[in-house]
Amino acid sequence: MNAAALLKVFETARQRAVQHQRPVIAVSAHPAPTLAPLALYAAHRQGFFWCAHSPDLTMFGLGCAWQIETTGPQRMAELDRQWSALCADAAVDGPYSPLLLGGMRFDEQQPCAPHWAPFGDASFQLAHWLLSEDINGRWLRCQRVVKPDSDPAALTRESLAAYEQLLNPPASAATAPGVIQRNALPSHQWQAKVDTALQAITRGDLNKVVLARHIKYQLDSTLDSGAVIQRLHARRNASHLFALHRDEHCFMGATPERLLSCQEGRLTTHALAGSARRGITADEDHAIGERLLADRKEQHEHQLVVQTITLALEGKVSDLQTASCPDLLKLATVQHLSTPIAAQLNPDKRLLDGIQALHPTPAVGGLPRATATSFIRRHEGFDRGWYAAPVGWLDSKGNGDFLVALRSALITPQHCHLFAGCGIVHGSWPADEYEETQIKLASMEHALLLFPHRSIT
Repeated sequence: MNAAALLKVFETARQRAVQHQRPVIAVSAHPAPTLAPLALYAAHRQGFFWCAHSPDLTMFGLGCAWQIETTGPQRMAELDRQWSALCADAAVDGPYSPLLLGGMRFDEQQPCAPHWAPFGDASFQLAHWLLSEDINGRWLRCQRVVKPDSDPAALTRESLAAYEQLLNPPASAATAPGVIQRNALPSHQWQAKVDTALQAITRGDLNKVVLARHIKYQLDSTLDSGAVIQRLHARRNASHLFALHRDEHCFMGATPERLLSCQEGRLTTHALAGSARRGITADEDHAIGERLLADRKEQHEHQLVVQTITLALEGKVSDLQTASCPDLLKLATVQHLSTPIAAQLNPDKRLLDGIQALHPTPAVGGLPRATATSFIRRHEGFDRGWYAAPVGWLDSKGNGDFLVALRSALITPQHCHLFAGCGIVHGSWPADEYEETQIKLASMEHALLLFPHRSIT
């Protein structure tokens, strides 16, 4: 790492900070062909890891140079305001702009459970060192926030010391923890919640509601998040991977669902709803997929999501294009109906306006949105935290990518929390919905080396 280049960009940023009397971001980016994001995350087990496709982007961020936390129903607008102000007049050396990554709670009105406390309503961090891999190769950027009274030489020394830590992760002898106890709501009690939802649908209160399950494992030691991500990466198929650390907690997942991506003003997303298991043989898998494509109940559920996404984006986009019929998105243990959607973001709108409009989609909340969210709040029985909520990144140019945090786990010291849900519509059968959640849980349970047990409570 070139110390002179770092010092120069920090000095430039300080001059701008003095001129404007406010903090300014400094970024210095350089090629790093020998560094691998997955290997570094697996070794450090800190910061964040990201691996998404279409477009392909893998990132590892270590250290926190700046954190933005916002609360309440206007959290996304406030996040956008603070980030835009911070990025104004950024000093950038190289082809990569500042990048912020984080996530938010599914429902900011839901009381926060203790295990979710470190994550906040909305929490985004500027990594001190960020390694990214895309079609342009591997690049390492140093990101700092420089204030009017900052010392560029001191910032350079600190960053070089952090760079040495990046290259030399601490040695550890992680072991696979044993399960002391597994707690989950018994199947008949969860299916009774589905019955309650079906009664509300029959009355006309709801068209759809997504009910999730929460599985809590007590372990005899802490899970190795790096080893888990490596196992997920090895079998990721069409899934996007993420891992975000806060204190000693890590929220990670292998989600099939993108909420919204923006590249140079072009938005992409997809409607994802309607599920079936994978087959053991190719012929069986094909037959299951064909039945899913022909299933009226699953098609109805899927079309609700398509219609809601397109309506939510009205007034924010132009040239909206939706595929005429869904195709199959095949994952390790489950396959879904998926309809690609693309549009051009209006000049007066930003990516977070789209996130605000779409979350929660009917694929994770329900319809009508407010009624379904209220039903979840009253009947689901646990705090979703960041599960089924947006996680993603923003850069200073308006680009970004947000996933829906599904097929996910919250790892805490000596505990692990898993989450999985399914959409309840007219025609749903409680036993079938329970089996669907079992299929969705299986992929993460295998990656965590936590296999299904009999529920204790």
